[in-house]
Amino acid sequence: MNATPDMDRMVIDAVRNVRDRFGADGLRDLVALANKELRQAEQATERLTDTHSEHSDIGDTQAWMAYTGDNDR
Repeated sequence: MNATPDMDRMVIDAVRNVRDRFGADGLRDLVALANKELRQAEQATERLTDTHSEHSDIGDTQAWMAYTGDNDR
């Protein structure tokens, strides 16, 4: 894996751990779940921006997702 300097070490370790334990099938599952989570996070960001100021940040988004339960879909 060609990790870039801007990648968080936790993300790199998570991907490598899945790869090492579950192989290609596990990585496919990880990518599928990550894509689902990405769509939900983007939708939550849009809803947050629509209902609040345009100056939202990731902390606001995470708080909104926790409040609404969007992270459990």
